[in-house]
Amino acid sequence: MISCTTPATLYEKCLELSSKGAVGVLLSGGFNVEGYVPFEPFLDTIEKIKEQTTLFISAHTGLVPEWLAKEMGRAGVDLADFDLVGDDSTIKSVLGLQKTVKDYRSSLSSLTKHISYVVPHICVGLHFGKLLGEFRALELASEAKPSLLVLLVLSPTSGTVFEKLAPPSVEVFKKVAIEARLMFPGIDIALGCVRPRFHNRHELELAALQSGVDRIELPDERTLEAARKMGMVVKRLHACCSVPDDVVQS
Repeated sequence: MISCTTPATLYEKCLELSSKGAVGVLLSGGFNVEGYVPFEPFLDTIEKIKEQTTLFISAHTGLVPEWLAKEMGRAGVDLADFDLVGDDSTIKSVLGLQKTVKDYRSSLSSLTKHISYVVPHICVGLHFGKLLGEFRALELASEAKPSLLVLLVLSPTSGTVFEKLAPPSVEVFKKVAIEARLMFPGIDIALGCVRPRFHNRHELELAALQSGVDRIELPDERTLEAARKMGMVVKRLHACCSVPDDVVQS
């Protein structure tokens, strides 16, 4: 991603991208001790970008308080990508936050009040590779009535506590994906960018297709061929997997 550590650099880069025909941007960054990306210094700049361009603005938010959710909506953020966790012990032991599921539920509710699109992201196996809280997270996501849901899969990452862990099995992922499809029959479900790339990649993507997942970020060519054999129509969208179809194709 492009580093924009000041409001001025964000403004300049967004105007440059807009002039080159970009449809939108994704704003992200590290979380603070409260578990959210500190967008406060950038709110006026985001508003100015929305006034001067047609860029669709997505943001990884984290556990934003309601006042900030409201200000982000006022500034013009179009879509909130929200990582949703359904277990208190996972929040404390894995994420290192002194928060609870209640805080996630509250933040999700605040975002849905003030931002047009809110897309819950649920990471399968987040609790050190084990299932713990994923089905509760799906229940919480259903309260927001999202138009799209993203499933992620824990991936061993060098330099983290997950480095030596095996990712959850394909069958474990499939249990969550099938439940998600049953709970959300009328919306798109995506397999997002956070997932193992070198361990059972094709098997995981194939399981996603079999479970009713509609979107896969950067799929293997074998997965595309399998989708066609299953009678699916393959479309390529040049955007994050959480961005609505009508935005990308408009």
